[in-house]
Amino acid sequence: MGKLTDFLSETDIAGVTQANGRLRRLPGLVFRSDSYHRFEQTAWLDRTWLFVGRCSDIPNPGDAKPIPGFPLFLVRDALGEVHIFHNACRHRGHRLVKGKCEGLRSLICPYHRWTYALNGQLKITPHFAGHGVHASDALDPSKHGLIAVRCGIWHDWIFMNLDGQAPPLEDFVAPMARKLDFVDFAALRHFLTMEQREIPANWKICLENTMEPYHVPYVHKVTAAGQPLSQHYMVDEDPVIGSAIDVPGSSYTNRAGTLNLSNLDMSARYLCRLPNLFLTSYAPDVIVDTMILPDMRDPRRSWMEQAWYTTSGRSLSAEEIEGWRTLEEAVIDEDIAVMSEVQHGAESRAVDDGGVLSPAWESCISSMYRHLVARLSDERPGEAI
Repeated sequence: MGKLTDFLSETDIAGVTQANGRLRRLPGLVFRSDSYHRFEQTAWLDRTWLFVGRCSDIPNPGDAKPIPGFPLFLVRDALGEVHIFHNACRHRGHRLVKGKCEGLRSLICPYHRWTYALNGQLKITPHFAGHGVHASDALDPSKHGLIAVRCGIWHDWIFMNLDGQAPPLEDFVAPMARKLDFVDFAALRHFLTMEQREIPANWKICLENTMEPYHVPYVHKVTAAGQPLSQHYMVDEDPVIGSAIDVPGSSYTNRAGTLNLSNLDMSARYLCRLPNLFLTSYAPDVIVDTMILPDMRDPRRSWMEQAWYTTSGRSLSAEEIEGWRTLEEAVIDEDIAVMSEVQHGAESRAVDDGGVLSPAWESCISSMYRHLVARLSDERPGEAI
């Protein structure tokens, strides 16, 4: 697997770990190197919990959905239990779930019709031992079911732990739950999902952009006109990092009136529980998840998907839902444009020193890289995931 110093110099590492008054990112190779990308995956992301989907994505038995960026899929079995499986037939590896599915009774490989129950059990191997002879002493079906990945659920959100050794999910999400203790997660009511978008940028570039407010007055000067930079502040409580804003007249306790959805003119918390549980709370009672996933094959590509909920039990009108959709599509398009350009710049040697971060508005990014370096320096991350 290697070690972090196979990719980064001691100077690179010191640049993000030493409190010397100058905040830096890691050099550009962490956004473009195939070998580093594989190392980051196996040394950190495989060992922790990743947010990969929602129960509301697969609400009924027989519903299934691929996990973007990974050869894995979500499925709800006949008893209503959620599973994550490797998206490969145990015969010769053909992909089983190509897109979102509803009402499946079984999982059938289109290549040779090997058939699995929704809980992963191998049920049928047509003509495996000869024409009309489906069973064979050479194949024990109980040992050739689909390969499962450790799965956990917190409210509507589904997580996976690829190596199966991370601490309990409730311990992982606890720091985020404490930071958002004013949110009634038990009252989540889903009202909108923005389907997955392929982003031509490394997942860390997407995460940087999503959490820092420095770009807001320039990139979102219309869509976030109600959130002036001067009123933002940083959240730096590793492993929960990000930014927040308190807009006068907008609170989490006063739910009277209607929101102005011509722009983001409301108090908000933009928080990430590293590595990728990103939740945005908008006053008074809306919470948005942003699922950012790396593409495990390509460091220059990632995947983003978002879902919206109310937390007061109220239902939104069709006009309100469309207002959120229109506003957020504009925000996402603006963000994708700059993220792709940052990826383009990451190909240049000019960013091999990591660049310089604002101590006022980008300390959350510096915290992200300190966390990353700590995890990649561990032989076994243990509790600090």
